[in-house]
Amino acid sequence: MMGKRILIIGAGPAGLGAGMALKGLDYRDWDIYEKEDHPGGLAASFRDSEGFTWDLGGHVLFSRDPFFLELFERIMEGEYFEHQREAWIWRRGRWIPYPFQNNIRYLPRRE
Repeated sequence: MMGKRILIIGAGPAGLGAGMALKGLDYRDWDIYEKEDHPGGLAASFRDSEGFTWDLGGHVLFSRDPFFLELFERIMEGEYFEHQREAWIWRRGRWIPYPFQNNIRYLPRRE
């Protein structure tokens, strides 16, 4: 791969992560292109002229992967809010922890 120029399209979480990975490999021949005037993609927020902050998309991270979490912390430099929540979904006569897709093991086997 050395000697090849790499272009990353979009400065959302995936694009920023790719750039950080290349930087970590000491690879220097790459650029990130973003059509907006700020990074973040759908994980960005902006403040309007009235002072209200608006989120462009869902900013929810469910990862427990140590590499990802350390990378996220380095990129964000503490500029985020963390909220621990406990949520449940009532399904087929039992409570299933949220997020549902990560906890289908609690459903009856035939489901």
